[in-house]
Amino acid sequence: MARVNNAQQHITDLTTLNALAQTLNQALDLRSALDGALAHIIQLMGLRSGWIFLSSEASTFQLAARHDLPPAITYPGRVWEGDCACQDLCLEGKLDKAVNMVRCSRLRQAVGDKWGLAQHASVPLCSGDDTLGILNVATTEWGSFSPGALQLLSAAGSMLGTAIARAQLYEQVKVRRVQEQRALLRLSEELLGAEALEPALQRLVRVGARLLEADACAFVEADEVAGRAVLRAATGWTLPDACAWPLTLDNTTAHLWYLPEHAADLPDEAPSPLPALLKQQRFRGHLAIFVELAGVPIGTLMVNTHSSRQFLEDEAQLLALLANQLVQTLERERLHQEALAHQRLEQELSLARDIQEGFLPHACPNLPGYAIAVYYRAARQVGGDFYDFIELPLDHPDFQVQTPVRSAAWERSAVSQVEITCCVEADTMPEPGAVPTTPQMGIVIADVTDKGVPAALFMVLSRTLLRATAIDGRAPAAVLEQTNRLILADSPAGMFVTCFYAQLDPATGTLTFANGGHNYPLLYRVATHEIEPLRAKGIVLGIIPQPTFEQRSLTMEHGDVLLLYTDGVTEAMNAERELFGEERLVAILRTCHQHRPQDIIDAVLAELQAFVGGMPQSDDMTMVIVQRL
Repeated sequence: MARVNNAQQHITDLTTLNALAQTLNQALDLRSALDGALAHIIQLMGLRSGWIFLSSEASTFQLAARHDLPPAITYPGRVWEGDCACQDLCLEGKLDKAVNMVRCSRLRQAVGDKWGLAQHASVPLCSGDDTLGILNVATTEWGSFSPGALQLLSAAGSMLGTAIARAQLYEQVKVRRVQEQRALLRLSEELLGAEALEPALQRLVRVGARLLEADACAFVEADEVAGRAVLRAATGWTLPDACAWPLTLDNTTAHLWYLPEHAADLPDEAPSPLPALLKQQRFRGHLAIFVELAGVPIGTLMVNTHSSRQFLEDEAQLLALLANQLVQTLERERLHQEALAHQRLEQELSLARDIQEGFLPHACPNLPGYAIAVYYRAARQVGGDFYDFIELPLDHPDFQVQTPVRSAAWERSAVSQVEITCCVEADTMPEPGAVPTTPQMGIVIADVTDKGVPAALFMVLSRTLLRATAIDGRAPAAVLEQTNRLILADSPAGMFVTCFYAQLDPATGTLTFANGGHNYPLLYRVATHEIEPLRAKGIVLGIIPQPTFEQRSLTMEHGDVLLLYTDGVTEAMNAERELFGEERLVAILRTCHQHRPQDIIDAVLAELQAFVGGMPQSDDMTMVIVQRL
């Protein structure tokens, strides 16, 4: 029967110890671990009251847990002020047994109901050679413990000491993590506010060395263009005096693939010989992470120590966080440089736009008996369309003196950043017997087969060559032939321009023209109410050396309207990818021919806007309208 009782007691004790172990393992903080453990130990010993002191760094003790205290020593109270016998013994090293029976000085001095308690079993709570606290379980004046009970209490005390050490370490780790997070947050704020990249990188490696308690930290950047690895930022390195920065670390490879990710002794564990500068540092402990930006490796961030050190997994995670900060810093710098480059490009394009607009006529010619309007809008800041009005000499052999009219005048047009409109009307008629002084006028509309800056440059070249060729008054076909030869001689391959060039005699209305692959202008005939495309055979300029251009002539009668345009008008596209088309343009001209040229342009633009809706402009748009009054 005694054996059965002993076996049952043994099972009960083991069950209680197991419950104690689970309590200690599951506790999330030190206070809950101590409170739960003390309750299990009191139950294990078959007692009622107990308490735990924890030692501080100042060699003092603080009450950390208590269980069912008698009224005489209720906490808080004066009885808990000051030291006590068990604490003095512990400080003197006299709690040298696993379990020590101590007459309790607090119970002796207490007044009131003590439940008969007078002494306690004191167990030093240790972790290795360090005493972390004291476990006290109270008993009566005559209470005693069996050898088995003392063993249980000793085992419980050992388990509790280990749990306290683990909990304190966990608390230290939490404090360290908070400090690390605070340092990373502060570093992130500083990097965000950094005006220059180099000081930001230096700040990052200094913080990295401090957080990981390492002797050195460095960022080695991969210079893919030069095929070398350069030391971009470093702290704790011994570097040559007055060295050029960034410093070349390895001039044979851009990436330090031969470096291990971690090593306790870098020179022995590196699979390849170290670069001379890195070898001179005499590093042993090593932890590195390869830094990537958008999936592309850009360098290595590493920390090192002069003594042998095996870095832990959480330290590798911390270095990864620093690497992430590094990537964000480099990406911000890249975006900043791109923004600056974009800003410079915008400024250059704005200047180019102003220069290009300087090549376009600032006004429409004021021809007596004619009304002229122009519209120009580039798809981008600069464009490839252009138009021109050229005053031709009176004494050219191709010209004949016609009915006398007044000299042409020029009026200013409204010019915006990407849009030019002008409209000039002159209703004066020649006076009888006046001397013929009005020159003929050259009219040009052209479209470079590209957009943006290349088209703008080619537009300037084409416009200059055509004007220089036409200014002496040669015939339209000859103008296009000579311009084509000059373009082929002076322009790069792959660029060409469509061009329509006409000469207008204001007095007679005679229009002589040639076409270099451009859209056929539309002429509204008031006499027949028909619209006549001005067809003339010819190829675009800048393709073949000796093209043939057909030259034709007609007469603009009073009331006739001539519309010249580029394909940016007819090829404007809506959301269904339908083209505006020539038919719509013809219909507008037929409907609005009697209106002023500017009103006709406004009608075309209104129809275009209604047709394309919210679709962006994809090509330059130019229109020139000449109306004989």
